[in-house]
Formats: sequence, structure tokens, C-alpha cells
Amino acid sequence: MKKIFVRSPYTIAINEVGQIGSKVELFIWNANIAEPTTPTYTMSKKIVSETQTENVYNISNKCVEFINEKNPIYTSIVATESFKNWCFAKVKRYKETSSNVFVLIDEESFICFDGYTSFLAGANQDETTDNIPLFNTDIKIYKQEGTTEYVNVWLDESPYWYFEDATETLFQIESVGSLYKIPYSINGTYKILKLGVNLREKFRFKVESICEPKYTPIVCSFINRFGGWSFLTFFKAHQKSIEVKSSTFNLMPESWNYNTFVGSNKQFNFNGTKKITCNTGWVDENYSELIQDLLVSQVILLDDIPVVCKSTSNEEKTQLKDKNINYTINFEYNFNLLNDVI
Repeated sequence: MKKIFVRSPYTIAINEVGQIGSKVELFIWNANIAEPTTPTYTMSKKIVSETQTENVYNISNKCVEFINEKNPIYTSIVATESFKNWCFAKVKRYKETSSNVFVLIDEESFICFDGYTSFLAGANQDETTDNIPLFNTDIKIYKQEGTTEYVNVWLDESPYWYFEDATETLFQIESVGSLYKIPYSINGTYKILKLGVNLREKFRFKVESICEPKYTPIVCSFINRFGGWSFLTFFKAHQKSIEVKSSTFNLMPESWNYNTFVGSNKQFNFNGTKKITCNTGWVDENYSELIQDLLVSQVILLDDIPVVCKSTSNEEKTQLKDKNINYTINFEYNFNLLNDVI
């Protein structure tokens, strides 16, 4: 089954001989409910002309509505990820042979993640392999000692899979066809393995735990380019500030002999936001990929508090030019200081 990343367009094209129009039935559901028997969305078009008969439909903007992750649920053991982090989709293609007469062409099923593809990779990029890591396997992960972050991996191939931690202890993954959380809590290299004729390595990721003696580390969790959770720890100094806004109006005095203790204008509609500037500390050169994912992420939390990233640009640093690499990122807490939620 194809895996698609629905922050980028994914198009369904219909261009059949003799068609005067076309129709797409789109079925979307999460893993906690049964597959719907009626279409979630139905889209149809007429052909433009006898020489321009191709119809194209974008299904990504429909599928993304069913992915609604809000926060990671930490775990110290291998576990399945929340069904809100991904969804199923099935597409039925029809050609219209005469007015309102549709003939089924084929159907195809997808697994949808809240990730995106690059322009240089071209249109309609997907993953057709059974098992894919929803993280960048080339980046070394730095974490605070004692915390329980994880990586997401989709496993869709039998037989059983096993997770091996740095102590070479095996943890069995009993079912497939789901998104898993693989925790990292011990220094070293982690492996996800398949038990067959030989126990072979499939995915590998490196983690280094750091004890920060001076500053209070801040854990940033966000959805990365693959649609999985990523965790970036800001180990060094951070600076908080607030910004307050209000509306100012001129007042009419009570009388011509006005009270000098009362000003001639008054401020209304006070509210404000809190901002924070964070530093990663010294990191590897390929951390620029992780920073890019952070800057364009739609879901970001700092120590499980929702924020928006206010940094809109970032210099890609290299060890050759910058020697020691530190990234400074600006955030704004995603709520007002005065609770105005209705």
C-alpha cells in the first residue's frame, strides 16, 4: 500500500478513451473506526474539450483533515502511536460515458502521513516500501538524561518485528500495519530488526544523553517532514519576554474643572503574549535538516506547551565555516496572557 505525505499535493488523474467527464470517490478513516461504506467526499468534473480530456483531483487537502495530532504521548516501552497521527484513504476512479452515467475504472488504497515532499523530487512522491522510518536516520539525537522521547516507524511487513536497544535486549512488536513509537532512553545505537532466517538490521538511529549542569533544558516536540514526531532539546540559555498590546481612546472630562488625578485618555482591551528565545548548544552539522523541519512545522510544543516558531529564516551552518554550531530559535507561546477563550 502506498504511503503519501498530505502536506504536499497528491493528484488522481483520469484520462480514459471516450470519457465526457469523471468522478472520484474518496473514502477516509482513522484506525479506530471501520472503513466507511459511503464516500467521505465525491468530486466530479467535465472534460474541458475533446482535445483536453484529462481531469486531475487533489486528495491531500481532504485527507489532512483526518490527521489531528496535538501532542506526543511519551512512553518508555515500544507502543503504537495515536491514530490521530495518520489515516487511511481509498480512491475509486470513475469515467463518465454519458450524462450522469459513471463506469468504475479502478480503486487504490493509501496510508496518509502529515508530512511533505520536496519540489526537486517531483510530483506525486510516495513510499511503496512496507516499512518506513518517519525520521531522518542520518541525524544524531541529543537528549536530556532521564527523558523518554521516541521515534516513529511504520511497520507493515510480516513476520514479527523486534526492537533492540543499546543493551541488546529484544522487545517484540506483535502486530504490523501500524505506526509505532520506538523509545530511546539509553545511550548508544538502536536497531529495529526483523526475525527471519537471520536477525537482520533494518533501521538504525543514534542517541546521546547529555547532563546539563548549568541551564534548564527545554524539550521541543514537533511534527517533522515525514509526519512523525521529532524531539529537539535546547540545552543552553533561554530568554523569556512579554509583549502587551492595548487600544487607547481619549476621554471626555467629567466637567470643565477636571480632576488632575485622572488622565485625558484610557487604555482598553489589554492582552499580551509571551516569547522565548532558545539555544541548542553545540550540535552536529546535519542538524540543519532538523531545524528546517522545525521552522516549517505546523505543530510545535515546548515542554508540552503550544508555541509558534517566530524565526522565519535560518543560516545553514557548517563546521568548516562556523566551527562550533549552535542554533538560536525564537518562539511565541500560542495563547494570550489574559485568557480570552470563549
